[in-house]
Amino acid sequence: MTQPKTATLGPIHLAAEGSEAITETCGKQSFENARNGLIVSQTGLHEDVFALRSRTSYASIAFGLDDALRLEDVLRKELNENQQPPEERECVQQFVGYLETLTDPMVEQDKLAKDLDAAAFKDSTREAQEELKREQQKAAPTPSGRD
Repeated sequence: MTQPKTATLGPIHLAAEGSEAITETCGKQSFENARNGLIVSQTGLHEDVFALRSRTSYASIAFGLDDALRLEDVLRKELNENQQPPEERECVQQFVGYLETLTDPMVEQDKLAKDLDAAAFKDSTREAQEELKREQQKAAPTPSGRD
């Protein structure tokens, strides 16, 4: 058994390809069948949140976090701008919700990590300033009382 080939596409093309694959498949199948047919894998890593099967080559198309978030936005925009049959619309909405379950925890983790990094930076800056003050106080000449 061979591993599926991974396709590399640009960010805009990637979101468009993913959106087309999802909407086309949702027009023919239920969400569960569409998801099972399109989602090849889901690692939950920033660089490779999930992989979507290409409609034309059947290659695995990897979506990193930014790509997955962009795909969510494209799907939401499409839902707002286009009228689809109710079943297709529901399927696409379920895909958006499903993608959010994959991306939201990572976005939250990133936010927490940035907050922790910012707090650590502030703490280290404050400690460095206090250390500098102590060094300056040690180096400052003390009045000797001699004239």
